Amino acid sequence: MTLPSAVSVQPTTSEALRQARWADKVQVLDAPGAPLQSDHTIVAITSEAVTPELLSAAYDGAKVIVILAPEDGSKMPDALPGYRGLDRSPVGEWILATNREISVLARTPSEFATRTSLATFTPPQDATTLMTVNIALKNYVVASQQPLGHGLLTVIGLDLATLAAPRSWPARFMELLVAQPEGESTKTLGVGIVGYGPYGGMGLYHGTASEQTPGLRLLSAVDANPTRITQAQQDFPGLVGYRTADELFSDSVTDIAIIATPPNTHFQLALAALEAGKHVVVEKPLCLTIDEADKLIDVAESNEKVLTVHHNRRWDQDYRTLLSLVDAGVIGEIFNIETSVGGFDHPCRAWHSDTDVSGGLAYDWGAHHIDWIHQLYGTAPERVFAFGHKRRWHEMTNLDQLRIHLQFSGGREATFFQSELDGFRRPKFYVQGTEGTIVGNYVPFEQPRVEPVTGYRVDRYHYAEAPVVLQVALYEGPGRLGHYQPELVAPDTFGFHRDLADHLLVGTPLAVQATQIREVVGVLELAHRSSDLGTLQTLTSR
Repeated sequence: MTLPSAVSVQPTTSEALRQARWADKVQVLDAPGAPLQSDHTIVAITSEAVTPELLSAAYDGAKVIVILAPEDGSKMPDALPGYRGLDRSPVGEWILATNREISVLARTPSEFATRTSLATFTPPQDATTLMTVNIALKNYVVASQQPLGHGLLTVIGLDLATLAAPRSWPARFMELLVAQPEGESTKTLGVGIVGYGPYGGMGLYHGTASEQTPGLRLLSAVDANPTRITQAQQDFPGLVGYRTADELFSDSVTDIAIIATPPNTHFQLALAALEAGKHVVVEKPLCLTIDEADKLIDVAESNEKVLTVHHNRRWDQDYRTLLSLVDAGVIGEIFNIETSVGGFDHPCRAWHSDTDVSGGLAYDWGAHHIDWIHQLYGTAPERVFAFGHKRRWHEMTNLDQLRIHLQFSGGREATFFQSELDGFRRPKFYVQGTEGTIVGNYVPFEQPRVEPVTGYRVDRYHYAEAPVVLQVALYEGPGRLGHYQPELVAPDTFGFHRDLADHLLVGTPLAVQATQIREVVGVLELAHRSSDLGTLQTLTSR
């Protein structure tokens, strides 16, 4: 079938700039004559904006980025010194290779594919190649950078819409160039984990992620169980082990404290870490009440420290694929989102199922699902109503089932459903738009094997760990629906940690901001209150 035209329609210049997270950090020029700010990054998006005055700003110390606009055809701006041989390629899918020997670009993949128009060119001899494309076994320059006086001149042969596309590698490439610090950055940030946990738990996960993320290194860990500290030191030789969080918060080697303890301890530990001058990552949920979230945000801001939450599920393959379809307008304007998690089985018998420790049924997986809904709509809801059940698992204090209904501006709605009494598992995602519907059904996550003596066996894993298969139904005219199954985007392992390191070391925008997660905590708190009282709750803004 043919995909809808929304997939390939390019946004206007103003729409593209609204999408770009880097746009509010630069001075954008689309015509000559504007006063130039040499202490800013200046981005020229038309050939008319590339003037001798713009280059003078670079000589005076500005970072100047020139985007070669498709409407310029094969004409290179006259003011660019020493650039020649512009060749415009048609819109298509191209594999772009980045020069990872450049410090700031070591934070990108060595290559990635994107659909765009290309302008290739020959830069002057003193320019460094930042990006190339290989066509017919020959490399062509797509982006270059050269020193110009006291500043930098960067030329990029990708169109503005490509560089502004939300959550894409071209946009990340642009964000890194906008934030690019002077000189080579070799700084490494020390990471400490509060609550290392058992082998294979969050300590090993965060430690491995830190070791595989440029600019991060696991240096310390806390656990009241000395056996776990011994394991941590075997996992990561040279690691400093502590018995208490206060010891880690007062050390000189830890820059980032990751709080990986049960939820009812998150607020006090995060507060202590922030007051001790650490950047803080908290496992979800951030805390249990919106008042606690506001307090943590205020302390982080006053101490000029980063506070974020490990919402790593924003980087899941199925969710990122769903988000890209919604961003592209494939199903039109979305107006209803339904997500679910659960099954019919005895709940976890650890602290996860105890309300005093966990916060309640929805504070675990629900934190991710509510965050997904907020990201898909781009805003938090106005009102919250929830209905819970306690019917079967009476030795656990969490509810057995909770349905959270969210009302958004413009009459849009969403529902999160979690149940330990759901004999027929509902779809993970069900998203309705004015042009179609996207559904993602859970599939069994199991691996069959044959043992030499005992024979056939099946290893079963938690169903929610496997990405779901998405199905798209599109309205094609009276009485006719078209169906297709989109390919999932490539995995982005440890994307949360990369994003955090990029923000702290380079200055790119932080994806998971505490002010966003404050609203997630607010929904979770109000949902449980609504279920208890049977009343509609209103979410207050900060």
